[in-house]
Amino acid sequence: MLALLPLLLAAAPSIPWSRDVASASLQAEEKKRPLLLFFRADCGGGNRPQNPIGAGGPIQHQEGLSPCDLMQQDVWENAVVIQAAERFTPLLIDGGDQTLAVRYQVVRIPTTLVTDPWGNEILRVSGYFERPRTVHLLEAIPRDFTRLAAAARALRANGADFRALTAAAAFYQEEHLPQVVEHYYGLALATPRAAVPLETWREAVVARGLNMLAGLKDAGGAAGVFEAELSAGPDQPGADMLLLGVVNARLQQGKRAEAQAAVRVLEQKHPGSPYTERARQNLDARPAGH
Repeated sequence: MLALLPLLLAAAPSIPWSRDVASASLQAEEKKRPLLLFFRADCGGGNRPQNPIGAGGPIQHQEGLSPCDLMQQDVWENAVVIQAAERFTPLLIDGGDQTLAVRYQVVRIPTTLVTDPWGNEILRVSGYFERPRTVHLLEAIPRDFTRLAAAARALRANGADFRALTAAAAFYQEEHLPQVVEHYYGLALATPRAAVPLETWREAVVARGLNMLAGLKDAGGAAGVFEAELSAGPDQPGADMLLLGVVNARLQQGKRAEAQAAVRVLEQKHPGSPYTERARQNLDARPAGH
């Protein structure tokens, strides 16, 4: 039995981490697989779990391993996590060339980062990240990036490409990842406004606000987005669309007076707009006190 132990250990499943950035990047693009990057260079002290890896129940910690080693033993060596990571191209950054740390502005160690097959960031988490949350994160990543390919290649060439950023946001909207949608709309709306047609710009603003409302459940943030854009051009095309956004956001917040004020502006400035009619309907459907 003892003679078989090395063979049994060697056969144990594990994540096949690569340290070859160029090879991993090429493999990810060729196979259309997302990249899973784990940054762990110069990791400080921390805790490790007392219960065995893979055991159920709450994790009890004791002084010992660094946060990076804790992630390695408690998360990356866990069978469920290994299975969830099978459809990713894993890349370990644990020293040497720190080009990727600079590129992705990684400032905290450890950091786990997921990109699309072309290297554009999808999401990241810093520090120790529990097993169940890691599995949930990995399972949430899209399985088919075909529809993203053109936009992703454009972003790899120019990370400030407005149309590619909004196309990426739309892709992740369809994939039901509102945090990623917000990330890409935030980047898009940080690009120079003068280079984008007003109608296109405002469509992106509205899409961002709607994602905040429906996806992130952040009515206050959505109202702020709509109102800030209105203040930049209250009489420009698309103002009625933005005012409807204000009405919906304020109603979701329970701020009926603010919603009514926005409806009055719509009625005064845009009496024939379909957005005005929709705003009236939404206001009437939300009685006072609701």
